[in-house]
Amino acid sequence: MPDAETPARADALRNRELLIKVARHAVAELGLGVSVNEIVRRAGLGQATFYRRFASREELLSAVLGDVLDEVLDGLRQAAEADPAQGLRDALRLLVEHQARHRGLFELLNDHPGAAAEVHADSQARVREQLRRIGERAQEAGAMHPDARWQDLPFLAGSLAATSPSCLGIDADDNLTDRLLGTVLAGLRTGTARV
Repeated sequence: MPDAETPARADALRNRELLIKVARHAVAELGLGVSVNEIVRRAGLGQATFYRRFASREELLSAVLGDVLDEVLDGLRQAAEADPAQGLRDALRLLVEHQARHRGLFELLNDHPGAAAEVHADSQARVREQLRRIGERAQEAGAMHPDARWQDLPFLAGSLAATSPSCLGIDADDNLTDRLLGTVLAGLRTGTARV
C-alpha cells in the first residue's frame, strides 16, 4: 500500500510547488489582489486542488513570501562570503531586484504587519543578521562609511527599487539601476564628505 500513496503525495507536492511558482509570477505581474481563480487558471489546476493544498489565498501568499525570503537569504549568505565591497554591492543589488520584482509581497510584510510578519519573523531575523554581517564587514574594509548603518541598506534598496520608469518626461534606460546603485555605493564609501 505505501507504493500507492507515494505517487499521490508526490503529485500533491508538485501541485503545491506549481501553485507557489505560478502565484509568485502572478503577484509580481498583477499585484497582491490577484485572485485564486487567476492563479489556478494559470496553473492549469482546479479550485478544489488549490484548496486541498492551501486553506486560503492568504496562506498561499505567505508560502510565496517564504519562498522569496529564502531566496533573498541564500543570496545574502553568498554576499556575506564575498569580498566586503563586492558583498555590499551584491547584497544591495539582490535587495533592489527582489523589492522591485516582489513589491506587493514586501508590502504585505512591511505595510500590513500581522499574520505574514509573525509567520516569517524568523526569516526576517536571519535576513537582518546577514545584512548586519555584510554592513559590518563593509565598514571594516572601508567600503561603507562609519556614519552609515547596516539598517540603512534595505531602505536604500527600497528607494532604488521604487524608481519610476519615467520622470519629468525622461524615460529610464536599462542601466539606470546600475548607475544609481553605483552612485549610492560611492556615497557609502569611507572618506565621502558629509552633507
